[in-house]
Amino acid sequence: MFVLQLIFLFIFFTNSVLAEEPQRIVSLAPNVTETLYYLEANDKLIGVTNYCNWPEEVKNKPKIGGMINPSFEKILSLKPDLVIISRDGTPKEVYKRLIDLGLNVYVFAPKNLKELPQEIIKLGNIIGRTKKAKEVAQNFQREINKIKKVFHGEKALFIIWHEPIIVAGESSHIDEIMKILGLNNIAKFSSMNVEEIIKKNPEVIFLGTGHEVTVKHLLFQLKDTTALKKGNIFYVSDKVYRLSPRIIEGIKEMVDIKIKK
Repeated sequence: MFVLQLIFLFIFFTNSVLAEEPQRIVSLAPNVTETLYYLEANDKLIGVTNYCNWPEEVKNKPKIGGMINPSFEKILSLKPDLVIISRDGTPKEVYKRLIDLGLNVYVFAPKNLKELPQEIIKLGNIIGRTKKAKEVAQNFQREINKIKKVFHGEKALFIIWHEPIIVAGESSHIDEIMKILGLNNIAKFSSMNVEEIIKKNPEVIFLGTGHEVTVKHLLFQLKDTTALKKGNIFYVSDKVYRLSPRIIEGIKEMVDIKIKK
């Protein structure tokens, strides 16, 4: 039902806002904020979440709270003419509340790398940055096409969180990246336990930067896997987590890890 609501909203809103270009935008997700900067729409951005941390200047923008628990009072006080949410990052309760408050809401909805260029163009059309959006989308696709396989089918695991263990499953965009790089993702779903990981014996493990200390216990538990024995434990930044044009930098980080190894 929620998906259908989003589809109906998209159809209605796409047809309605083109007549009047939005000037005051609130972003409810880091990937939305990053994409708006790529589209050179930072002058329209009047509010962001506490998790929006790129580029540096975004830290000076008014904060509206978290992605799943924003302050609706703060959002209303900013008087936006458009609130942009993320398909995967915004809970349906938040979406419904925004609508109930009479706010215009647009859903930025890429599910994977393949869909990202077209979603960038759709967003550009909505906010009056059509020409720039086409340029950004084309550049993104060009950069993706340049990425080469640097791995050779190694069994790999991308651990997003360590307690409980959350991993990039086969339906995630990170799985898509792993395939592009020549890795064989051992995770089918988004969660695994220690016993499953040991049994599947990854040869390469990726983790997010900033978790080096907190994952020590987990890595100790995985000490008998090939990845630990060979020292194939790699840390990458949150660039690779966010479906925005900046994800290219995250993919290149993963490429450089292999080259430097």
